[in-house]
Amino acid sequence: MFKKNQEIAKIFERMADILEFLGENPYRIRAYRRVANLITELPEDVEKAFFTKKLHRMSGIGESTLLKIEEFLKTGTVKKYEELRKMVPESLLELLDAPGVGPKTLKIAYEKLGIRTKEEFINALKEGKFNKIRGFGPAKAVKILRGIEIWEKSKERIHLVEAYFMAQEVLEYMKKVKHLIEDVSIAGSLRRRKETIGDIDLLISAKKENWLKIHEHFTKFPGSIEVLAKGETKSSIILESGRQVDLRTVEPSSWGAALQYFTGSKQHNIRIRDIGKEKGLKINEYGVFKADTEEKLGGKTEEEVYNLLGMQWIPPEIREDWGEIELAL
Repeated sequence: MFKKNQEIAKIFERMADILEFLGENPYRIRAYRRVANLITELPEDVEKAFFTKKLHRMSGIGESTLLKIEEFLKTGTVKKYEELRKMVPESLLELLDAPGVGPKTLKIAYEKLGIRTKEEFINALKEGKFNKIRGFGPAKAVKILRGIEIWEKSKERIHLVEAYFMAQEVLEYMKKVKHLIEDVSIAGSLRRRKETIGDIDLLISAKKENWLKIHEHFTKFPGSIEVLAKGETKSSIILESGRQVDLRTVEPSSWGAALQYFTGSKQHNIRIRDIGKEKGLKINEYGVFKADTEEKLGGKTEEEVYNLLGMQWIPPEIREDWGEIELAL
């Protein structure tokens, strides 16, 4: 997913959360969540989609939304979002990223228990203060505490070997729908064999008509305890260990470009794109294109991506922009 798409989607999702916390118009809350989903699923950079008017033609994106997107593209923020953030303690907003914690739960904590910080929220759960609230028994408190524990743990990095075996379990499970899949691989820092790993990234190429079935299967992985997102191009789950696993699907013609892009590292990819610009090329997760005509030149394999830049294929383990690019030219 493009960085700006991710940032804008997060803003609209968070605005919806804050409005729900404040008890505002349900219609607007649903509208903001719909915009977040549309931008998350957008198959191109949101900035390009905005200036080519593609966003303007999308159902669910109105004039008010377009103005907010334009504001973000120009300033890096949205005034409405900044105003809403001031209405809710930042420490409480942070908890919305934890499994099991939603705007309604936070609102109860804020209004009925006078809670203002993450620490107060956790202590109230441990001390049984939520038990006084109707429909909020000890079992639910334990579940939320477990979700917060997993969320906190997911922010920590784990050893390469531990992450590798977690990824292999998921890949083994995905073999049950191998008839729908063309290629599958780990990506990100795990594919680069970094010593410690954050989230686990998986990539699959398949015909577009199979994407939904693949994501449906992925989000039912027996070892997951929470589905963070389920879409046509990307889904995310939380494992029992607290580790997040992200799955992306691409078309076979873009497999190599996507694998190169999502393997990283960020610094390596920046250099690759800069070299492409010098040669009149545009490189992204969908392929290699002529910058002036948008004609697609390749992207089916990683080797093809690097060859179009006049380079040898570079092993993932050394893609850090530490001199490997100069050696490959």
